[in-house]
Amino acid sequence: MDVTLPAVRAFVAVVRAGSFHGAAAALGVSQPTVSTAVKRLEATAGRPLLVRDRGGVRPTELGGLLLAHAVAVTTAADEFEAVLAGEASGLTVGFMGEAAGALTSRLLDGIRRASGKEIRLRRFDFDDPACGLLTGESDLAVVWPPLTTGGVLETLFLGGDRRAVAVPVGDPLARLATAGPADLAGRVWVVPHSPDRIWRAFRHPGSIGVTDVAGEIGSGAIEETLELVAAGRGVALLSQGTDEHYARAGVVFVLLSDGLRCTTAVAWRRTDTRPVLARVIAALGGRQEMAPGVIRPVS
Repeated sequence: MDVTLPAVRAFVAVVRAGSFHGAAAALGVSQPTVSTAVKRLEATAGRPLLVRDRGGVRPTELGGLLLAHAVAVTTAADEFEAVLAGEASGLTVGFMGEAAGALTSRLLDGIRRASGKEIRLRRFDFDDPACGLLTGESDLAVVWPPLTTGGVLETLFLGGDRRAVAVPVGDPLARLATAGPADLAGRVWVVPHSPDRIWRAFRHPGSIGVTDVAGEIGSGAIEETLELVAAGRGVALLSQGTDEHYARAGVVFVLLSDGLRCTTAVAWRRTDTRPVLARVIAALGGRQEMAPGVIRPVS
């Protein structure tokens, strides 16, 4: 098979940038060079790996399946080059909002000690619940399951958190210690915009038994969600830890009466077999056996 490292790098760069022009700029080559490299890769595959339309460039079904493997190839090549050059590259840890809750500092300290390397943090929002793992922008990620992973991620359970509803301070619900589905009926909800159907569904009021929904307002990030709640636009399904990390004037968190919980986990690519990553995972408690494809919350 005529598969070259530059072609794989070009494919990954196009997916990350969402365009051939952006990929060319990131790689420091011409756009025709990127286009030719991807076309050769597609010719080897015998079918398209990318969809090209007015909205940009995105992977086909086959392209999505190959993406994690392509990222693993380029990551391994980068590590190989770093070793040859005598460099000790650090690890990038992706995270989303309150995903790690109070565990954040302890988790990062554990990763830093186990790896012996500098840790880079990268923030992601609702458009990427996998926090850069599927696109190769992070090496490890603190995630907030459930999420779809295509069977290419493994996870280690970190802890659970009580689920809660964020309401405006003047809302009658704010006076309650806990709230159930009957208390939450007939309301407008602030819900996350995300391409991950499973991740999005778990954060919809229907997941806690609320069937009477008066309306929905989309949000792209934790901060935007809290702003909308504070402004009285709706209520939102979040977690108790959100209140600890994002204390917001004008917003009160009311715990769910049935004690439902959500999960925090650290995730990594199954194909990433670098020794430094194995040391980190071992230090964090070893691998936890979970079904690939969908990372599910605790019940």
